[in-house]
Amino acid sequence: MGFLASSCSFTRFRVIDPVPDELWAEIPQLLKKGAILDIDETTDSQADGWVSFDDYLDTTWQAGPPQKGAYMAFSLRLDIRRIPAGVVRKYLDLALKREKAENEKNGKKFISRERRKELKELVQISLRRRFLPVPSEFNVIWNTANNEIWFASTQTKMLELFVQRFLATFKLHIEQLTPSALALSMLGDAAEEKIHSTDTPDESPNGMLGQDFLTWLWFRSDVVSTFFLAGNAQPFQVSMEKRVTVTGGEGSERETTSVSANIDSSLSEARLGLHRGKKVTRALIHLTKDDFGFDVSVKAADFSLNSLKTPKIDKSDRDDDPDSLFLEKVFLIETAVTLMDCLYRQFLGLRLDRDKWDKTTDEMQLWMNGRLSQNSAPQA
Repeated sequence: MGFLASSCSFTRFRVIDPVPDELWAEIPQLLKKGAILDIDETTDSQADGWVSFDDYLDTTWQAGPPQKGAYMAFSLRLDIRRIPAGVVRKYLDLALKREKAENEKNGKKFISRERRKELKELVQISLRRRFLPVPSEFNVIWNTANNEIWFASTQTKMLELFVQRFLATFKLHIEQLTPSALALSMLGDAAEEKIHSTDTPDESPNGMLGQDFLTWLWFRSDVVSTFFLAGNAQPFQVSMEKRVTVTGGEGSERETTSVSANIDSSLSEARLGLHRGKKVTRALIHLTKDDFGFDVSVKAADFSLNSLKTPKIDKSDRDDDPDSLFLEKVFLIETAVTLMDCLYRQFLGLRLDRDKWDKTTDEMQLWMNGRLSQNSAPQA
């Protein structure tokens, strides 16, 4: 689903190379140069390229320029011909039977491995003429003020394709804002050693930081207070009252459990699992600020944001600006992202201070054992 849908899933990136001032004016032409080429009348198996944010069929930006306020908005489209494996197998078997019959006429008994491979490729080429490619669209929003980019996918293969296509088009390197990368972007390179000191032989800094963050957030909102202060000292509320996923064990003994916070016994069991070594790997978080409410599922390993739901936008009262709906939606998404960053920054202040974190983990252990409640918890 794209960013204008009722809920959206996306991955955050940042540009790590200096952006030349002249690039912004060149972006429309660069996008057109890298636009997707239609493969409907070819036998190509797939194609990818840029299209308009407003119309995934528009490869010349007739619907409007990519610039929308302080943002560049466009989409990556991927067209794939999907031929069912059973269809390929059927026509390959038919081709092999014909080949076998022809060989017998010529006194040959076997079909070589190379010939089988060649026949399969010929069958696939023939079938591609009969199957139209299926298009998929993935929105891109590039904030020109801070060079943060949102890409509307959390699939590993799509993320890799996006990074490659972005570099090829704009000659800029980008990095995914994983837990460690986000920490570095917030605290600077001077904090790199501390961030990587969270590594263990079995876990990467991303895994440990993300899991510790979600565990701390669950503890903090459960027993200390659901209220936090944003960067402008404005209060907002956080709760993890809908769904938490904990994972533990390795290999065949790996166990993943998702529990609903509406069931106290399940939550108590999940907290006890944390005490026994399980980790929070995903959590559904509810954020409330002023009159705005947001729900978002956060994955600990890479901080991808899944099924982010923002307040509904009144589409009946639109002004003359064709981008007003887009800008209002982006404002709401940015509000949620900013609140999550505020939480993460507060967590890092504890996590990267050994004395503070030791004290916090002691309190978290009591909470996991059910020996620390909201009434007995230290106030923060």
